[in-house]
Amino acid sequence: MKKSVEEIFQSRLSEFQQQAQILQKKYNQVSILRIVFFVVAIISIVYLANARLTDLFIIALVVSVVGFVLIIRWHQRIKQKYEHSERLSTINQEELHRLNYQLHSFDSGETYQDARHPYSGDLDVFGEHSLFQLINRSATRKGKDFLADWLRQPAAKPEIEARQAAVAELKDQLDWRQAQQAHGRQVDTTQEDIQQLLAWASSPPAVSNQKVYQIVQYAFSALAVLLIVAAFVLPTVQWYIPMIVILVNMAIVGTTAKAAEKVHQQTNKSVTTLQAYRYMMEGVEQQSFQSEKLQSLQNELKGDGKSASASIKELSYILSNFDARGNMMYHILNVIFLLDVHWLLRADRWKAQTKDHVEAWLNSMGEVEALDSIASFAYAQPDFTFPAISGERHYIRTEAMGHCLIPPQQRVSNDFAMQGRGTINIITGSNMSGKSTFLRTVGTNMVLALTGAPVCAQQFEVAVMQVFSSMRTQDSLEENVSSFYAELQRLRQLLTMLEAPQLPVLFMLDEILKGTNSHDRHHGAASLIKQLGKLVSSGFVSTHDLELGKLADELPNLRNYNFTSTIAGDEIIFDYKLHDGVCQSFNASKLMEKMGIAIGN
Repeated sequence: MKKSVEEIFQSRLSEFQQQAQILQKKYNQVSILRIVFFVVAIISIVYLANARLTDLFIIALVVSVVGFVLIIRWHQRIKQKYEHSERLSTINQEELHRLNYQLHSFDSGETYQDARHPYSGDLDVFGEHSLFQLINRSATRKGKDFLADWLRQPAAKPEIEARQAAVAELKDQLDWRQAQQAHGRQVDTTQEDIQQLLAWASSPPAVSNQKVYQIVQYAFSALAVLLIVAAFVLPTVQWYIPMIVILVNMAIVGTTAKAAEKVHQQTNKSVTTLQAYRYMMEGVEQQSFQSEKLQSLQNELKGDGKSASASIKELSYILSNFDARGNMMYHILNVIFLLDVHWLLRADRWKAQTKDHVEAWLNSMGEVEALDSIASFAYAQPDFTFPAISGERHYIRTEAMGHCLIPPQQRVSNDFAMQGRGTINIITGSNMSGKSTFLRTVGTNMVLALTGAPVCAQQFEVAVMQVFSSMRTQDSLEENVSSFYAELQRLRQLLTMLEAPQLPVLFMLDEILKGTNSHDRHHGAASLIKQLGKLVSSGFVSTHDLELGKLADELPNLRNYNFTSTIAGDEIIFDYKLHDGVCQSFNASKLMEKMGIAIGN
């Protein structure tokens, strides 16, 4: 019997939790081994030095150093695997939370919210219990930026279909997707840190006269090592001779110390992030893709020469050595091997070879992360469907369309079809019957469809249109703006958009002009509807004003629909189903009675 998505996530959660427990135990065991090895090594070295057993002393010293380094690396690998398992556990726990619509702990994307955006505020694209929270799995800022941009702006038909093909390919690659997400969660830098790293990558070389410094670095470090060894093994070589070379090395290091410290300050927060990007890039480079979009992103990373992951690995290694400048041992070795000079030269060489590609690589990975997010959303919602993108204008046709932010057990689906410029759908209905929810259902699914994501419907075909909504206009004390004037400003924004539309506009207006008297409200709403019917637009108007339904006699493209309710005793029953025609039932009085307001006969 095929497992449900919830059972799969629960099984993976248990599996990765068990792995993490095993690795935690192993990590603790190696910690003890590391301490024991260190103690035994110190005792052995001290004993052999005191016993003047030179040959054994050198062997013990080499074995101790090499052995300790190998144990440290082993320990670090276990730690990395443990942390990776922990991140995978968290990812699957979060998937379970999303299935239960427990979204409060996820990034709300509030920073992407814009009060003047055509629809994001009304359609819960960002904020609490939002589309962004439901879809986003990106760890990096780039990934979140791409997803947010896709949700805020409809793509062209070819791009939508390219994203759909990529998402469909990634959808069932669960192991790969979650591994990418787990690697991404190692990122621990802010957007400002990334910008600082990019600024460093495009900055001029830190070392002038590079060839001279390269010769000096090799010559004087080799000379220092030779003289130190000679002072150990040859009685005729006095210690002041290697010390002279070391003093010269100190002077050379002094000429580059400020540059080395500047590089360290600019990049020290980026090493862990670069390691995360390296693993993510390797995952993309090594995967076999069929869709054109994924292949294109992969080719951007592979390049013609060294791959992005190899270059980022090299940079991470270089910068981690600058990070070691806080260690006293680094400065001791620095005056022997001229480490600052060596790493500055390598960093400059890396910049010269790679600086023009770094931002393109990060953008490619941001796109992959955004596609990964949508694919994860598609996998978690197997009942959703990829919409067909119509070449017609002003076109929607859907079956069993629901709101993806409403849990399935509470969700009521509706069929709907619309075609033709100037089509206006008047939605009347009683209070709480579902008018606003229906508008948001259409709008939210439009956003998903034009992003390249699956929609909450059995079938969905739509033209590429610019969605516009006016549903949650609010007053502003700070700007001294009433709610009525705020709504007028919003409607002005719609009309301005329609003066030179780049795309056909699909508008959604909820209870328009609700801040004025009934006469002005009806007259203004009717005038606006007539005006919109003549422009490059189509859309929805929800209202309590039943008289607006009579405009169907004047406007051939106006359609009347309603949501209704029935009263059974003291109960108000809603079916949340879309019906043809103007609403004939009302419940305001009954609702007021239920709230304790005495309604006179």
